[in-house]
Amino acid sequence: MARKLRLHSPGAVYHVILRGNARHDIFADDNDRYRFYSILEESVERFNHRIHGFCLMTTHVHLEIQVAETPLSKIMQNVSMRYTQWFNWRHNRSGHIFQGRYKAIMVDADEYLLELLAYIHLNPIRAHITDRPEKYRWSSHRAYLGKESLPWLDTSFILSQFSSKQRNARRIFAEFVGDGQLQGRRKEFHGEKNLDCRIFGDDRFVELVLAEAESLPLQKPDIEAVIDAVKRVCGISEERLVALDRERGASEARGLAAWATVFLSSGKLTDLAKVLRRDPSTLTRAARGTEMRRQKHPLLAEKVQLLQHELGRNAVMQA
Repeated sequence: MARKLRLHSPGAVYHVILRGNARHDIFADDNDRYRFYSILEESVERFNHRIHGFCLMTTHVHLEIQVAETPLSKIMQNVSMRYTQWFNWRHNRSGHIFQGRYKAIMVDADEYLLELLAYIHLNPIRAHITDRPEKYRWSSHRAYLGKESLPWLDTSFILSQFSSKQRNARRIFAEFVGDGQLQGRRKEFHGEKNLDCRIFGDDRFVELVLAEAESLPLQKPDIEAVIDAVKRVCGISEERLVALDRERGASEARGLAAWATVFLSSGKLTDLAKVLRRDPSTLTRAARGTEMRRQKHPLLAEKVQLLQHELGRNAVMQA
């Protein structure tokens, strides 16, 4: 069965869960966690979204993200790709760090924005790591209480829902989170047993989101979008991409461009051939070779996956 398209709407709030591949650890030590912080900070600056809350666990991450115009798919592709590159470089390894597809549940913010944040902050309690959320270093809870400063974290909006005075807001917020400590795992925040696994809200909210998604036309990316995505994923300039030499990195990038043109785009290899100044038959072989090699080469498979995420934003309502 085909996977459902991601949902995107400017201003939407998502519960994002990013898990380690095969549930392996994604943080080896505090240096890795601080690096993940810096990547989140840079993504906020680049894509203009808000992070209302987070919790870093050993094998997974919870985020409460409110997007602007940039779809969540592009944000998460950037975060996961950059952290994977860091982790592999620092620990002298290769391959996937994260499970293939992150989970994202669009949440009715008018009803559940505060509950979701409390649920995220209480994750270490449910995991029996600590008995109080403020004792856990790697969530946004301490920042909400004023015990640390994270400039990229947006605490002001949620605190304003409790009181106009910051000290009162923090006290009431702490009580609000504490009141939920006895709650167990809430399936609805994980997209389980919901009317649509991508959405959490009442029936009316779900209907409105789906109606908006269905009103948008399906459009595959064109050749220009494919080339731009390949340049980002491979970290290659257009000059190197079209150069007539056989430099390995550029050849691999051209193979990825050919593969994406065949399998993901609305364009044709003859169109790509004109841009890359190659014979169409050469690109046909390159696309076929990429499809075969990605089954056996983890690094190439990872680039294919990143390319799929990058180009995914051109489909209907992706997040």
